[in-house]
Amino acid sequence: MKLSFFILCLSAFSVLASETYAQSTKLSLSAKNETIGQVLKKIENQSEFRFFYSDNIQTDKKVTVDIRDRDIQDILSEILSGTGIQFRIIGRQVALFQENEGEPKIPVNQSKVITGKVTGKDGEPIPGTTILVKGTTNGTITDVDGNYTLTNVPDDAVLVFSFVGMEPQEISVDGKSRIDVVMRDKSTGLDEVVVVGYGTRQKKNLIGAVDQVNAKILEDRPVGNTMQALQGAAANLTIQQRSMNPNDNSMNINIRGISTMNNNDPLIVIDGVITEMESLNELNPNDIDNISVLKDAGSAAIYGSRSSNGVILVTTKKGTKGGKPVVRFNSMVGIQSPDVLYEPVPGYQNALLKNQALINGGSSPVFTPEQIRDFQKHGDGQWFLDGILKDAMQQNYSASISGGTENSSYMISTGYFNQESNFVGNFGIERYNFRTNLVNQYGKLKVSANMAYNRTMQKAPNAGAGTLIVDGGRIPPYYTYKMKADNGHYLINDVLSEFNPLGLLEAGGYQKKDNDNFLGSLDVELEVANGLIAKGLVGLDLSANHRFIRSLEVPFYASETATQPSSYANSNRNTEDYNEKRYILNTQFLLDYNRTFNEVHKVTGLLGVSNESYTRQANEIKKKYTDRDLGLPESDTEIDPSSYNTPAQTQERSIYSAFGRAGYTYNDKYYGEFSFRYDGSSKFAKDYRWGFFPSVSAGWRLSEEGFMSRYKKNVGDLKIRGSYGILGNQNVDDYAYFTTYTVYTNIYGFNNHAVSGTGFDFGNSELQWEQSANFNIGADATFFNNQFYVSLDYFNKVTSQILLTPVVPTVFGGAVAKENAGEMKNEGWEATLSYHVKTGKFVHDIKLNVADTKNTVTDFGGNEQINSSDQMQKIIREGAALGSYYGYKTDGYFQSYEEINNSALPIGATVQPGDVKYKDLNNDGVIDDKDRTIIGNAFPRYTFGLTYNLTWNGFDLNMLFQGVGKREMFLRGELVEPFHANYSYVMYKHQLDFWTPVNPDARWPRLASSGSASNTNNFGKASDLYIFNASYIRLKNIQLGYTLPKRITTKVGIQKLRFTLNAQNLLTLANVSFIDPESTEFGSNMGGTGGTGANSGRNYPTLRYYGFGVDVQF
Repeated sequence: MKLSFFILCLSAFSVLASETYAQSTKLSLSAKNETIGQVLKKIENQSEFRFFYSDNIQTDKKVTVDIRDRDIQDILSEILSGTGIQFRIIGRQVALFQENEGEPKIPVNQSKVITGKVTGKDGEPIPGTTILVKGTTNGTITDVDGNYTLTNVPDDAVLVFSFVGMEPQEISVDGKSRIDVVMRDKSTGLDEVVVVGYGTRQKKNLIGAVDQVNAKILEDRPVGNTMQALQGAAANLTIQQRSMNPNDNSMNINIRGISTMNNNDPLIVIDGVITEMESLNELNPNDIDNISVLKDAGSAAIYGSRSSNGVILVTTKKGTKGGKPVVRFNSMVGIQSPDVLYEPVPGYQNALLKNQALINGGSSPVFTPEQIRDFQKHGDGQWFLDGILKDAMQQNYSASISGGTENSSYMISTGYFNQESNFVGNFGIERYNFRTNLVNQYGKLKVSANMAYNRTMQKAPNAGAGTLIVDGGRIPPYYTYKMKADNGHYLINDVLSEFNPLGLLEAGGYQKKDNDNFLGSLDVELEVANGLIAKGLVGLDLSANHRFIRSLEVPFYASETATQPSSYANSNRNTEDYNEKRYILNTQFLLDYNRTFNEVHKVTGLLGVSNESYTRQANEIKKKYTDRDLGLPESDTEIDPSSYNTPAQTQERSIYSAFGRAGYTYNDKYYGEFSFRYDGSSKFAKDYRWGFFPSVSAGWRLSEEGFMSRYKKNVGDLKIRGSYGILGNQNVDDYAYFTTYTVYTNIYGFNNHAVSGTGFDFGNSELQWEQSANFNIGADATFFNNQFYVSLDYFNKVTSQILLTPVVPTVFGGAVAKENAGEMKNEGWEATLSYHVKTGKFVHDIKLNVADTKNTVTDFGGNEQINSSDQMQKIIREGAALGSYYGYKTDGYFQSYEEINNSALPIGATVQPGDVKYKDLNNDGVIDDKDRTIIGNAFPRYTFGLTYNLTWNGFDLNMLFQGVGKREMFLRGELVEPFHANYSYVMYKHQLDFWTPVNPDARWPRLASSGSASNTNNFGKASDLYIFNASYIRLKNIQLGYTLPKRITTKVGIQKLRFTLNAQNLLTLANVSFIDPESTEFGSNMGGTGGTGANSGRNYPTLRYYGFGVDVQF
């Protein structure tokens, strides 16, 4: 149904108002000594009129005109005066013919009546399509059902079918009396308009590495935010959904991988306004028209210091000038079911295995045979994790009205999103969206006003999701364990001796958050001269956040009959209030020049200045021992010393910029472009504040060469392009060039009293921009009459002057200031392929993107840095990828004591058959730190996304597959180690394949109790035992829809009525079966130069969505 919105907004209006379009459309035109052909092209560029004429029409005569607000008939009468050329207007099509020839006469005895129907690839009728007898002015227009009747048609005539935005088709009559036509959408090919920095380009003329994601990928999907919808949509746009928790929807986003050891976030621009990542996810995805991803220097350098990690340009939907009002309502309702991928063994078996582990570790068993038989007799109780999770509803509603008048357009929309939490209790997230996009044209003046208000409200448990998950999962399903007694008391046991997760969820309090976001802009354009437009923009991204936390005291009882609590959770009874306000103020002024000379020389230019100013203020008050019922202060209430007021959390920064772009195109064949940005940022000292970031791009459309004419006719289009430029990165800490001081209230003790003190961070007044040298080369080609499109790119990026903290001896007594000292290289490739084909009544659209990126640390001052967390170690080493896992390589399991005696062992280790054997990499006969090596990297490689759309007779099937071809995951904790560290008391089914003398090829080492020599050897070291293959392919979205025929719906005033069935995350194929393969401990900078916690797999479960939707348009 790709054409549905397009058809309703443009097509339906065309048939209902086709006769008035020529009269109501007013054009302004200025041309000095230009050919008629050039003037006609200008008319096409600013309107929906299209001209058709034969080769004998002479359009090279030069004319001079200056016309304001005139209709097409007046304009053509003036420019064609004295040329002998006559015209006839049919809808939006204009046929030209010679006056002395007159309109062609058609012999009656050789003519006939032709009827037929014109539809789109989805089977929907296309009203307003123009049908002309080629070489004549004899024509007609399809009606609201796409039907047409054309009289006086010769048997040997050729009919030309045309519609705005679609490929014209010529079909020979050959004696037929009925001709049905399926139109092809031009926007899927080379004429598609792509949004770039401060402008647009046709796809065929694009010489930068830019991907555009259209509304079809984003809208009508049951996703919580825009970033979720973008996953898998574009090559090398890498998005990892670290958590599916609606109250903590953590996601990583990278464009073309990792390029710096610091912030790798891309720049976000919404309707020309530079914003933050949070604002992207505040948007209603149904309000988005398209998203462009700028990847190389040629396309991104216009944003200078903000663009080294790529740019995401979001364009929201607008109304249609002269368009009839279109009202749309969309709803999606479904259930999200938590899919826990691991499962405990039955209770009696758990007790048996616990005994076996203790015996193997040299300890006595803890369960008697009678206890084990009792567990088997009574069966299992409720596993605590099952007891705290539930299915939850998700709802998504959107409504909009769009249209326009002769000189204006409007789009007004509202949306509501509600996603319940899968934890028991009344938790979840709600979002309200309201948007108005208005455009008004006053002669040469165009004014656009975009305003959006977004409000997000959350209620989350007053306990971390990871804590709830692990406390629910580390308890065996013994029937003797309960979380809640029949009398309502919350229970503890010998494992959970302080509290249980159900009590925390139901009675432990909550965290309420509300975020109000306003995003608006006022954009003014004035046509100063022919081809020259002055533009000014003022934009504001304003957010006000509030968080309120109530910690409620919860009593827990040792047994169902106990009358006195054994422990209390949240005994401090905290009440906390946090408030934050932040805003980004954008101002821009630019001159945009675009003219074509002699029909072949296109010159473009852009020159502008801008400022982005950011301000953030926050305060928080925390109180302990507040009233149990109201959370108000009482006599014992204390103010937590970590509270702070606004001066302690105030940030301000600003960046001034001058930027420009100059381009030249010859005959749509040769392309050249230069762009630059000159930025001055308050993050750097005065002498190092300004940075210059240039780029050059070139392209060659080989298929336009004469020697390639045969190739173009028989194969398709071919273009090669390349770019090189320097981009900057100013994503460093504010005030880093100052030495900053922090006051602490309790830094040390003196005379039995706490004494305040001051800490400090050294500044470096010589800090400079990080700089990235970017090279990109690519090719674009089409095949099979533009049905098959291929785009290939290779890139190489070197980032220098990366901010690092120098390594100093520990006797120095403190840290030193950061300096520009590091360097990284990042290279990769990407391919995008799309194919459109019709087989009978089936229409197929397939799009595949595949990409890879690999980074290498090339300069770290000759040093290495190893960070450890539990058993995980990561390393920064020159010649290796950033944040690589570091540890020992395993060599299977020892099978005999003889093998043990003949092998290298860790110093002091006592091992037995079935224990892990490590590789002695340096062959010195002992396993020690010198045998550690790089054992993997967590950043996704060989990423891909596949979309498949099928339409047939009103039915449509849409599928989105997304995945990763190579990625290593380091996972430790109870999901790997049975009875982990005397913290977990359960064994899972996926751990049953452990070593025994009769199972020597097992997946896991032999069972042994925590703290034993075997367990210390097996699970106490950073090794590839913890490394898992996290490659996967996931059916991210599948949707089946049916659109009722218009002949039925129009009878009740409905232009479109579509019903859908939807599913998300329905199928995942992965090498690791017991945890979501996207689980990771790393953010988008792979831990940077600091440490990061190890991944223990305590993730919010994967959510499967099942739902239905309705889409109505009037």
